Order: sequence, then structure tokens, then C-alpha cells
Amino acid sequence: MIKKIILCAMSIMPLQLLAQATEFTIVGKIGKVSHPAKAYLSYGTEGRFLLDSAELKDGSFSFKGTIDHPFRGTLIIDELGLGVRKVDQTRHFNCYIEPGIIKVESPDSAVHLKLSGTALNDDLERLKSAIKPVSEQLALLPASDKNNTDARKALMDKRDEIMKQFIKNNPASLVSFDALKQYGGVTPDPLKVEPVYDYLSNSLKADKAVKEYYTMLQNLKKTALGQIAPDFTQADTAGNKISLHDFKGKYVLVDFWASWCGPCRHENPAVVKAFNAYKDKNFTIISVSLDAPNAKAKWLKAIHDDGLTGWTHVSDLNYWSNEVAALYSIRSIPQNFLLDKQGKIVAKNLRGEDLEAKLRELIGAN
Repeated sequence: MIKKIILCAMSIMPLQLLAQATEFTIVGKIGKVSHPAKAYLSYGTEGRFLLDSAELKDGSFSFKGTIDHPFRGTLIIDELGLGVRKVDQTRHFNCYIEPGIIKVESPDSAVHLKLSGTALNDDLERLKSAIKPVSEQLALLPASDKNNTDARKALMDKRDEIMKQFIKNNPASLVSFDALKQYGGVTPDPLKVEPVYDYLSNSLKADKAVKEYYTMLQNLKKTALGQIAPDFTQADTAGNKISLHDFKGKYVLVDFWASWCGPCRHENPAVVKAFNAYKDKNFTIISVSLDAPNAKAKWLKAIHDDGLTGWTHVSDLNYWSNEVAALYSIRSIPQNFLLDKQGKIVAKNLRGEDLEAKLRELIGAN
């Protein structure tokens, strides 16, 4: 029997949506399974996140449900009976929940799993097959080998070109929209992404999620290189209102971080080093924290512990809903924007020694 767990539920779905609901069926067969295995299906719809589970009996399993529109989900195959939270990422598979019978098959283990039977899942398999040779070559490059930087970039460019061509050839497929998001990455460059977005069909552009993505691209243009950085006002650690325009005439790094962000804390020593090197040369920093409500003590402790006491810190302590983060379309941290004395964005997302090198280029040797 399938066990359905509603992890987060909002209000009851409107009756008109229920009336339009259609059924989906997933039928799976994994060839060689010797443990008490399970399959899990996770997906979000209408403000709810759901996780279904089904036991594998002689390698077979199935899911059934109703949906009002197609969307992407994740199929997780727990061949070793470890529990859903312990299943290796290589056993997590994207799939599309849509009306019809979706077939999930592998002659042996989940590693060779393939989906078929419905239009979107057929599209997904075609895209995966096209990208697979590049992905395999990328996997062979050691991440720590700096000599492979050019090779890695060439392969990433090749993968982007494959996705770009797929989107162009399949303008009405939801798979193309998800490929577009992968093509754009966590922080899309509108100049790169918008021409590919234009390949999408008008029907797909009318989708709510696609509209929201387009709006995000337009907002990201406001923080593109060469643009004047959007002005903002937010409270500092003492509750005083601080505005970006107060710093005009200085080189300013607007740095987004949080006390809970491990990569941010790892990057802080490089930020401190650059600040100490150029603080007497008309350079300063405004750090915008995405710390959560009731986390002011953690925010202040992180500032002290990491030695960030020489510059200005602001936050509304509203986590990912921070107003400045929304204004700058921040979707991940750390992120930063280097402004010249006129407030124009001259560099973005400088990491490690790159920040000090850029300041050296702009201001001169220390």
C-alpha cells in the first residue's frame, strides 16, 4: 500500500481545481533488488509538498494520484532500505508528473533507470541522453585540478549549447523551461538567458512559473554590470537607518551574507583582508545579513567572531525575505557587488583574492 505524507499543507484546494484534476500512474520495475527496498515520490503542488512511498515487491512498485497540471517531481529509489534521508543522490531522479502511465524501468539497479510512456518524460530522457557524454567527461575532471579550468569551461559551454538547442527545438515542452533554468544557473545573466527564453512558445510563457522567471530576469537587469546599484535603506546593528546613497564618492562592496551561511563565513577572511588593505583608500563595505527573525544575537556574534567590525552592517532580520536581498534578486549567498565612486556596478561575486585584485586594478597598488 502506498503511504502518503503531507509534509506541509496550506488551504484546501479550490473545488474548481479538483474538478479539473486528472489521474497519473507511475509503474516501476527494477531488475535486481535483494533488500527490503522502497521507492519514494516527492513533489510540490498548490502550496503543498508531498512525499509518497511504495514498497518494491520483486522489484515492482507503483504510484497513483490526481493532479490539475503537469509539474516536475523527484523519484527516489531506496534499494538498500536505508530510509529516504540516507539515499545517495545517484538514486534521485527527476521525473514529470503528468496524466497517463509513466513507466520506470531498469534491467538491474536504479543506476540505469529510464522513464518513458508520457510526452514530458520522453522529452526528459532525450535531453538526458544528449547531455550524458558531456556529463561523463565532466565527471572525469578532478574538481581540485586548476589545470582543467579551460577543459571544464569548454565542456560546460558544450552542455549549455546542447540545452539551448533542445529548448529551441522543443519550445512548448515544460522540460525546456526547466532546461532554461539549468542553463541560467543560480544567478542567471539576463543578457545570456533572455535570448534563449525567447525560444519558448507563447503557451509556455503564459505559465505562472515561467512568468515569474521572466520577471526575475527583468529584475536582474537592474543589477547588471554597468548599472547604477539600486538604492536602499536598512537598519544597522544599533537600529540606525543606513542608506546606500550615503556612501557615494567611495568604492563600496555591497556584500550579502548570513551568520548561518557556511560558505559566507568561509569567505569572510578574504573580505577582511581586502578591507584592511584598502580601507584607507576610499573603500568600504556594507554587509547585508539574511539572518532570521529573533537571530540578532547570532548575527552580532558572527560579526565579532569573524572580525567584521570595521565596516557597516545592516539587516531587517527577515531571512530570505530581506527587502534589500529582494531588491537585488538574491537567490543564493554569498553574493557581492562592487560599486565605483558614482555607485555604478563594476564587478560582481568576487571571491577569495579576486576582490583584492579588482580593488588593486581600480584604486592602485596598496
